[in-house]
Parts: sequence; C-alpha cells; structure tokens
Amino acid sequence: MTQFSKLAIALAATFGGASVAHAGALPISARAELRLGYETPTVSDGSVYKLGNSASIGAEGGVDLAVSPFTSLGAFVAYDYANSQTCSGGYCLGSDGNTAYGARLAFSVAPKIKVYVKAGGDSFNLKASGYGYSDTKTLNGAMGALGLTVATSAHTHLGVELDYADLGKFAGVNFQRRHIALTGGVHF
Repeated sequence: MTQFSKLAIALAATFGGASVAHAGALPISARAELRLGYETPTVSDGSVYKLGNSASIGAEGGVDLAVSPFTSLGAFVAYDYANSQTCSGGYCLGSDGNTAYGARLAFSVAPKIKVYVKAGGDSFNLKASGYGYSDTKTLNGAMGALGLTVATSAHTHLGVELDYADLGKFAGVNFQRRHIALTGGVHF
C-alpha cells in the first residue's frame, strides 16, 4: 500500500467513515427530502392575527460538507406548498407557496441522531382574492429553523423541523410564517 493510499484512507475515516472510504473521495454528501407539514402564516400590527392554517407538502435538496467527524456544514433549498387563508366580506388573504434557502449546520448527538440549525432567506407567496380577482405578491425575509433527523438505514432518514420566517412589512403590517414539517429523505 502506498503512502498516498494510507493517507487517503486515514482522511476518509476522519471525515465520515464508510461513506467516503474510497481513495480520492471528498467528505461531501447530497440530500433529497420530502416534507409534510403544517403552516400558520400570521400578520401583526401590535396584535397578532392568523391568516388561517393549512397542511403543506414540499421537498428539499441540499449538500453537506463534513467539517469534523461530528459536524457538517451545507446549503439547502426547500419549497413547501400550503393554501392557508382567512376570508372576510368576500375577500381572502393567505399563502400560495414558500421557498426557503440558506445554510445548514448539523451536529451528530448519537450514532443515528443529528440535530441541525438553518439560517437564510425566505420567499413567501401571499395571495389575495375576491369577487373574481386574484393576485399574488412575493414577500422576502429572513428565516431560521431547528431540526432533528434519525437515520433509518445507511442512506435514509426521518426527521422533524420547526421553521420561522420574518417576512417584513407589506401594506403597513408585519408578516411572519410559522411551519412544522415531518421529513423523510435520502443522502448519498
């Protein structure tokens, strides 16, 4: 065995074990997840009001780089569709899809369990409709999330994630998005 082979195997063991155990591999993995959740967008002007609530369905993709045997840093993009709304006097206001993107920092806390935090941007589609009129406005803001995944095999996992986004002001009121999602995914 050459010195290069010994070094490559030692680095692979340090940065992720079997998933990068062949010579020349980088400690990078990709993720793909399906998301099933519950969304509650809100507005506030001193008091907080719900814009309804709704089930959501979505997907997420991302890449992770092992920065230590127990820590990874990566990027993600997620899309969730929900149709929560509140109506009054023939007019409705609610959600029509959401895209989140940013960085993800994960920590292994047990052999099959990871906890993670996310921070980044959020684009929320606000839909207004009534009396034959319908329009959508995209609100952009900052988002954060906390999550947990449990490995179900060498390449699959299940998890739960809590998201919050502050979408700034529109028409004089503040908009926020609260979301919880059950996740199931593969990593390779």
